[in-house]
Amino acid sequence: MKRSGAVIITAICPWWLGLYFGWTIAGVFAGCDSSAPTSSSNESAGTSCVGCKLETAPDGSRFFSKSDATTAGKDTAGGGARILPPEKEPEADFGAPEGSPNFVYIVAPESDQLVRIAGASLQVSLIEVSSQPSIVQVVPNQDAAIVLHRGADEVAIVRSTAKGDTVTSLPVLAYCNTLAIDPGGKYAIVWYDHARAKTGDAVGSFQALTLVRLSDGKDESVSISTGFRPSRVRFTSDGSAALVVTDDGINIIQLASAKAGDIAAQVFVSLKPLAKIEREVLTTDDGTWAIVRETGKAALIVVHLASKKIVEVPLGATPTDLDLVPKSNAALAVLRDAGVVALLNLPSVPTDTFAVQLTSMGDLTAGLARVTDDGKSALLYTSVAGIEQVATLDLASGTVVAMPIKKTVDNVLMVPNARKALLVHRPEKGPNYDDPTEKFVDDSHGYTLLDLETGYTKLVLTPVKPAEIAFAAEPLKAWLLLPDPGNISHIVQEAALKSFQTVDRSLGSSPLHARFLTTAGVLAVTQKHPSGRITFLDAKTGIAKTVTGYELNGKVK
Repeated sequence: MKRSGAVIITAICPWWLGLYFGWTIAGVFAGCDSSAPTSSSNESAGTSCVGCKLETAPDGSRFFSKSDATTAGKDTAGGGARILPPEKEPEADFGAPEGSPNFVYIVAPESDQLVRIAGASLQVSLIEVSSQPSIVQVVPNQDAAIVLHRGADEVAIVRSTAKGDTVTSLPVLAYCNTLAIDPGGKYAIVWYDHARAKTGDAVGSFQALTLVRLSDGKDESVSISTGFRPSRVRFTSDGSAALVVTDDGINIIQLASAKAGDIAAQVFVSLKPLAKIEREVLTTDDGTWAIVRETGKAALIVVHLASKKIVEVPLGATPTDLDLVPKSNAALAVLRDAGVVALLNLPSVPTDTFAVQLTSMGDLTAGLARVTDDGKSALLYTSVAGIEQVATLDLASGTVVAMPIKKTVDNVLMVPNARKALLVHRPEKGPNYDDPTEKFVDDSHGYTLLDLETGYTKLVLTPVKPAEIAFAAEPLKAWLLLPDPGNISHIVQEAALKSFQTVDRSLGSSPLHARFLTTAGVLAVTQKHPSGRITFLDAKTGIAKTVTGYELNGKVK
């Protein structure tokens, strides 16, 4: 499907869009007064169905009995539209072993050490750090890592070469448990995130963080006050500033000039800052704009960070997902209940009006999107159980191409620098579940490989849910860790992303994490083992080499 003729709308509040999303429009929307009329919601925020009766189907789902209901979700009992549950996007793992171009770094908290293993030679080095190292993260494109500790208010900066390692320790705020490093490798920010705290952990500051400046021989740290409960840090593309998302809004830190004891400049991101509302806040790469999705609001909030100007852009239905479009000043919102995606274009200067392009998804039910890293396409999907369909969206033309798949989607991973995707599935009943083959497929774990250029999909069933997935650009491959709950047959499944062929590589122990070492050309797989085990798989040949006992050796001081 493609965008049809455009309608330019200025300086009015298009509250009627929630009722007339049957065709595609594009417009320039101005901010709206909250007193504008709206359609009835009938329990579901963003759902428009005037005069409909809410009923319950035999399967327990909720639907509108009126046959011309405008909500999404077709073919449900009673002839109405089912109220779909919220979408779910799994969060990435945090604090796992990390891989630099040549080395793998693994924390050994019991011995107060960091284990470094060379991917080419398999040489093991034990690096003394502070008490109870808990989190390690590599500095982008460098053989260097930053370590946080549970037992010390310090960060360790480790720089490695084939000849050895240097360690610099700097003070940080107490009980920090979260770390972000800028892509240029010059700065890091550490803070306490209560959502990541484990039972028994001490509580750190809810309104401060530590900025670490990385310069070999001149490393330094400064602590800065922020808004309440920092949750996310994004660095601007020019490396000049960090944008810290908090419950109160966004704090802007000038990385080169910030001093100890500073209070970071704050920008509100809502017209109702006193309201306790769950928000998703994204910021553009250049640090010009923040785009906000608020739970239950049929609009996006756009903030010009330099001027602090806030504009509410009405959409007519509640967005269920929000993503930035790489290499473009634009954001993509999915309006599942209206069957529409909205592309919001962001100018370079503050404005009261924004161009929004709306594209119908037709019969597709999708509430989530993943945008390709070239900014040209998006994959539309839903995590709702029993819905087996996805679609590609061409962001230039608005063309939507839907395609059936075989299982419910649990998560979608876009392959870096390749127009391919990996869809992770979970066991759920789907259409035609009474058919024995369909039942077998629906009850299994698995994943789908998808080529965004051709639309070709290949389903691969697995005995268990993949524990972790790693990618490599050269050769273009994916690896999925498949630990056996019975502790008999542990597998790393290798998928060639050009041919979509797969091969299983056996492991001696249950796999935990996988990291690809770009320079060494090997996949490092850490495993559950009483004295520590890691296997290196050659990405081209599949030949495996294993190191066992590094943690045992690490305890011998």
